[in-house]
Amino acid sequence: MPPMNGTFDYIAGDTIVALATAPVAAGVAIIRISGPEAWSVGESICSALKGASVRRAVWGKFKFGSEELDEGLAMGFRAPASFTGEDVVELHGHGGKAVVQAVLEAVLAHVVRMALPGEFSRRAVLNGKMDLTAAEGLADLIAAQTDVQRRQALRQLDGALGERFEGWRTAVMHLLAQVEAAIDFPDEELEVLSAPALTKGMHQLMGTLQDALGEQAGARVRDGIAMAIVGKPNAGKSTLLNLLTGRDVAIVSDIAGTTRDVVTSMLDIGGFPVTLADTAGMRATKDVIEAEGVRRARLQAQRADVLVLVVDSTLGEELGPDFAELLLPGRTLIIMSKADRVDMDFPPQITVDGVEYPVVAVNLTEAEAFGRILPVLSRMVAAVGGEASESALLTRQRHKQAVEEALKALGQALKGMARAGTDDGSVAELVAQDLRDAAAAIGSVTGRTGSEDVLDVVFSTFCIGK
Repeated sequence: MPPMNGTFDYIAGDTIVALATAPVAAGVAIIRISGPEAWSVGESICSALKGASVRRAVWGKFKFGSEELDEGLAMGFRAPASFTGEDVVELHGHGGKAVVQAVLEAVLAHVVRMALPGEFSRRAVLNGKMDLTAAEGLADLIAAQTDVQRRQALRQLDGALGERFEGWRTAVMHLLAQVEAAIDFPDEELEVLSAPALTKGMHQLMGTLQDALGEQAGARVRDGIAMAIVGKPNAGKSTLLNLLTGRDVAIVSDIAGTTRDVVTSMLDIGGFPVTLADTAGMRATKDVIEAEGVRRARLQAQRADVLVLVVDSTLGEELGPDFAELLLPGRTLIIMSKADRVDMDFPPQITVDGVEYPVVAVNLTEAEAFGRILPVLSRMVAAVGGEASESALLTRQRHKQAVEEALKALGQALKGMARAGTDDGSVAELVAQDLRDAAAAIGSVTGRTGSEDVLDVVFSTFCIGK
């Protein structure tokens, strides 16, 4: 058996095995076997499988030779009607570490090797059971921590994103067919490259791809919506972080400048994953370390999807230009902290450069502050990630890179078409190749024209057993 150090290459056709459930003590553990020898190996471990119907669970003893290892359920699937598209056997036994290890060793004593990370899903892709976007959706579904993440991953697993990319690839192929007509039938003198319909089709497709490239909701839901808390020192930023998380994440002190680096915490706000960052108080300082904290705070604010500006209401200061330039229209909440110490009525919003921003005036040390702040933040978070609730969106960097490559190829094709009339034959060949490149870039996302390198990238992040 090859060493399990991740350095050997993927080999198709082997029979593989892995624990498909979490490697912790549990009531039930599922060991999955896939490949041409799956049934024979499964039958040698659990004799009750012999003659059993497919997709029908049977109960029996798990043995290695004459030694009894465990007892439980066994279930078999025949190719191609299985998750991987191969023969598959699952052994459902007890989840003790020693039990699982004993059954795995019994399986590995046959012509079976341990599965690589994501190898079961990889085989499903190679056998046409799903495309690469669905496989990525499966990985995201397993990793989902919020309800919105779950729904987005489930749509991708169901093929919504794959259908979107396939629609784009089909559109490119239709354009390619028109160009190749001019190549295949030169005697017909078809003026394809100068046809308005072809140019219009190219521009429409490029516009659609540009719109998709500008989408951020899918990646935000998968990776987390960034929310930054900014303000001057001792304004109450760390107190707010602790209030929203419900625990003492950050040190709270009356001493200004306590927070000198970015302190982050994960939250679930309205089903959306949010990465909440408490930053250093922004002020001019000669302290080298604090100055670096201020620089990082500003950078965090510039990268944020939602901004929370905490203002100490006891100081009675208006927003300075340094803070005003950070405000995000529609995505900034201004919190007037220590409001209980000021005898005044605070407006529900303030206007900066003609844009209104909501204001919540509270005492951040009181529990009721949470109930007043959260609804406002929930609306902002939903506005940022809301489109991810309904659409199949680009969720990974490789999706964006593929669209960028397709756009580049289509742009080259348009430039070539502008030269039509000089030497239509050679120009048509070049335009056709650009369109093939665009189709290949789009197809690499679903795996329809993907290489082994693409598969390696996708499945390297999967867990063993999936």
